[in-house]
Amino acid sequence: MRKLIPLFTLLLIGTLPLLSGCGSSTQQAGPPEGPAESMQYLMQGVADQKMEVVWEFLPASYQSDVNGLAHQFADKMDPEIYNEMFAIAQRVAKLLQDKKEYILKNKMLESPKTSPEEVAKYYDPGVDILATLANSDLSTIEKLKTFDGGKFLSTSGSQIAKDFATISGLMPQKEGDPGFTEKLKQAKVTLVSAEGDQATIKIEVPGETTKEEVMVKVEDKWIPQTLAKNWKSKIESAQQSLDKLKPEDITSKKDQAMAGFKQLNATLAQLENAKTEKEFNEQFTNQVRPLAQMAPMLLMLGAAAVMEQGFSDAAAARGGVMADSPGEAKPINPNTMISIVVNKKLTPGEQDPIIDEILQSANDTESLQVIPTVDGEITTFKVYPVEDIEAFSKKIKFGKPSKVDTDSRSITVELE
Repeated sequence: MRKLIPLFTLLLIGTLPLLSGCGSSTQQAGPPEGPAESMQYLMQGVADQKMEVVWEFLPASYQSDVNGLAHQFADKMDPEIYNEMFAIAQRVAKLLQDKKEYILKNKMLESPKTSPEEVAKYYDPGVDILATLANSDLSTIEKLKTFDGGKFLSTSGSQIAKDFATISGLMPQKEGDPGFTEKLKQAKVTLVSAEGDQATIKIEVPGETTKEEVMVKVEDKWIPQTLAKNWKSKIESAQQSLDKLKPEDITSKKDQAMAGFKQLNATLAQLENAKTEKEFNEQFTNQVRPLAQMAPMLLMLGAAAVMEQGFSDAAAARGGVMADSPGEAKPINPNTMISIVVNKKLTPGEQDPIIDEILQSANDTESLQVIPTVDGEITTFKVYPVEDIEAFSKKIKFGKPSKVDTDSRSITVELE
């Protein structure tokens, strides 16, 4: 499964930033023929949480590429290891559902910024996402051997999209500012020009900068040019990674993996068998607190690893059960990551030109990664890798650096 991640990432990166539609409720058997109409069809489906439209949007050979890699991975992966991973995920999801009342009362959820009531709002859709994935067509090797991306997106994918829409609807919005789904419904796509198998479309989204995107025709499907240009290289990269996956290498790590699973199952059994709220929360706190304290850094480093090295190398970097040996792994050095802090809540449209300028400030833009996050009225750009933070601060052109903190490796910037 981990070899499929770059493919779905490529698809989402190549299409979701362009998503916009006219809000038409007409449903068709597949994307219409025109480039603008095709994009609108895609966006209407996403707005309605009908994720099979993403699959229909792809040319037939692209669909075959994704399914083929899934089937190849299933043939190479050890069934016992793979199935046990998903069995544990299913068990965790059920525990979160069954012990919801106890978990929401746990003191670990107490925070000066977030109330237990606030956490409770997001709990059910968050757990539902885990449960859906854990019980999906990815959940066993036998299912993976006959994996069909269209079926997966129409069932599990659509359910996950609904849960994300629920979470999005719970997030605070400025008065009068439409949410993500509403923006998709209000967005407008029009044809700018067309010649042969290439066209330019204009995408207008409420509250966002209007953009023009080039579309190309591949196997009678209109798709973004960026997706068409990158697809072959991403598929080849995934195939190369898959070719390196040797069944004997997996088998050599099987004892270690199964021992880890045994320990996880023992912990889950203690939590499942807790008879009182006090007993459960004592076990829950003791087992989860160390991971919770490390989670923010793990997520940040994991995201950077995925962006730079791909999902396979990220697994090694985070030292998981299937990680390579210490001599082979290339962990990310947190001392080369900096934070650029802007004391303003920036929309994705406002973030884009800043990200472009950050990338242009590097000597090698291909190796530099930027991860934007928004917390309240503060926007932070995590940038990796940067060795000399003071030298980097002098390259910033989109605003005026007001503070450079070498200890926290952060640069506060006032926008001009």
